[in-house]
Amino acid sequence: MKIGKFIVIDGTDGSGKATQTKLLVERLKNDGHDVEIADFPQYGKKSAGLIEKYLNGKYGSAEEVGPYRASIFYACDRYDASFKIRKAVEEGKIVISNRYVTANMGHQGGKIKDPEERKKYFNWLYNLEYETFSIPRPDLNIILHVD
Repeated sequence: MKIGKFIVIDGTDGSGKATQTKLLVERLKNDGHDVEIADFPQYGKKSAGLIEKYLNGKYGSAEEVGPYRASIFYACDRYDASFKIRKAVEEGKIVISNRYVTANMGHQGGKIKDPEERKKYFNWLYNLEYETFSIPRPDLNIILHVD
């Protein structure tokens, strides 16, 4: 059986992630590939409930919550989706994700000004997501950059 691929498209808000995801999915389907889409956060799902409350200010400001706690909210949502992603890849499908761990690195890591502290945060997040939660690692990360 053919093993699929897991591709992440990430970038800043307004960089065209949704557009590029749509175009890539269309192209892959036209080329005969079986494609599934993952989109984060998974708004409306229970796993995104803490994220929705965080973004609506229920837990205080972003500064009060801090990057570590906020990252846990997002990690739990990705953990919830990880079973579906892993199954699709094992079935030979290509999974395209609009945002993933790199989104947390950018959004939450950008709040940490000290480079050494930011590096510690990145290491912590990497371990949380890929070791503790054992979510799938992407085969390819595409980061969109807009000047």
